[in-house]
Amino acid sequence: MIVLHVLALLLAVAGSVLYLASYFEGGLLLIGALVLEGFAQRKKLGKAAFTQQVKGLAQKSLVPVVGIVVALVIGAIIMALTGYDPVKAYEALFYGGLIKNWHVTVLNAVPLIFTGLAITFAFQGGLFNIGAEGQYYIGVIVSTWLGLTLSPSLPSWFGIMLIYLAAMLAGALLNVIPALLKVNTGAHEVVTTMMLAYTVRTLSPLFIRAFGGDPKTSSHPLATDAIKDRFWLPLFQSILPEANYRLHIGILLAIVAAFVTRYILRSTNLGYKIRALGYNPKAARTYGIPVGWMTTTALLISGALAAMAGATQVLGLDHRMFQDLNAGYGWNGISIALLAQNNPVAIIFTALLWGALDAGGQYMARVTHTPNAIIEIIKGIILFLLLSESLYEQLKKHGFWKRWGRRRARRKQKEVAA
Repeated sequence: MIVLHVLALLLAVAGSVLYLASYFEGGLLLIGALVLEGFAQRKKLGKAAFTQQVKGLAQKSLVPVVGIVVALVIGAIIMALTGYDPVKAYEALFYGGLIKNWHVTVLNAVPLIFTGLAITFAFQGGLFNIGAEGQYYIGVIVSTWLGLTLSPSLPSWFGIMLIYLAAMLAGALLNVIPALLKVNTGAHEVVTTMMLAYTVRTLSPLFIRAFGGDPKTSSHPLATDAIKDRFWLPLFQSILPEANYRLHIGILLAIVAAFVTRYILRSTNLGYKIRALGYNPKAARTYGIPVGWMTTTALLISGALAAMAGATQVLGLDHRMFQDLNAGYGWNGISIALLAQNNPVAIIFTALLWGALDAGGQYMARVTHTPNAIIEIIKGIILFLLLSESLYEQLKKHGFWKRWGRRRARRKQKEVAA
């Protein structure tokens, strides 16, 4: 049994690395890993329990799949009504996002995984860290600063690790004020984190001017100088020659972060306390859980995860800070977390979906001249449909439909009596 699990894990890791590097043959290894793991689970649980588990997974997957299909159908109708060919547009969309520009899909997904994890970690504690964009910015600033100022004599791996730790610390510290205000005064974290996000974003041009972006001395006034190349993240191309020259190992770090986040939330005492806080703060306090400390911890870890997105973007792709980032990774992380229903592992796939829609949308607009706004409409519809399903389930859980039915029956009885 253990041998099957280990073999499935090895196939999954190898297949993921190859597939993410645009070696699509890696998909066969992923299928093999899935088959092996399924066989191992069937032996462990028995046929009946395994079949029930598969049915449960299929039911959970049904709603997102139907939501995506419905969104694509509505998008096709909109394109047809506005004079565009939906067949050609979707051919370009899928070819661009899943094959031609797959490397762009992966690059788009990396920061979204980190910010999605940041939002999810806060959500699990009943908190809404809407300021992840600001924590992303502070991660970019700190990483750029250290990448420019650290001694070139430092070992490359040590410098990269130091930059990540400093960025995470900065992202966590940015959430100290919202956490203290939340615990001591009840100030809502939506307002406080958002205000700090705009503050950091507004101050970022000053940092750029101080580190290479002075228009009096630089031909590139909207960006800092490039960080030292010894602190760049390794590229896939260094081990897989056919990989795109921009693909870096940040996607692997993001996937590891997703599984670590899941482990913390599901398998540790800290995760239990944070989830208990999210379910019912009053009950958590009654059971002796330090609500204030758990609130602070959840916000600090959330800020650190969002800052990792900024650090990865600087070390892996941009290698500098740009004045007009307009990244929106923090805001989009909210959509990613909601779409994944706050499941850290599911965030990997929803981020890749979002990345594929963006990459494919760019290719679609270039090839078929279909407005890229269609993609934003499709994203919005997908999110709306899935959130509507969640709202329906919550209303059903709390007996809304039964109460509504009873009220309707009483009104009919009154009408008949009248």
